[in-house]
Amino acid sequence: MKKEDLKEVLLQILEFQLDYQLRAIRQLQGKPEIEPSISPRKGRRRQSLVDLSIDILTEKKKPLHINDLVQLLQQRFGRLTDRDTLSSALAKKARQGILLKQSAPATFSLIKLKEGTHAKT
Repeated sequence: MKKEDLKEVLLQILEFQLDYQLRAIRQLQGKPEIEPSISPRKGRRRQSLVDLSIDILTEKKKPLHINDLVQLLQQRFGRLTDRDTLSSALAKKARQGILLKQSAPATFSLIKLKEGTHAKT
């Protein structure tokens, strides 16, 4: 991640944090809630880390270790995640047989639907 991108992400995090703190203080004071200065996103929801991981696996067309997935999520989408949390979420999907399978310890791949095709999200 570029230094400028990291700076922007950190500033956004600080802005959200301060906004929530200010709302909490106003609520404790009994003041009416003022419209947030940052409007919530309209339209499409942000994709989950599992969805983005499936997109990466679809593109790579090969099994990937969780460390590689975490790195690619950060590089491509600017999404930081805990390795164990993502691994747990993907393993849960794999156990349920939803789009993924665990091909080796901490390594995930897409379930093949038909010969030569992969599951899509």
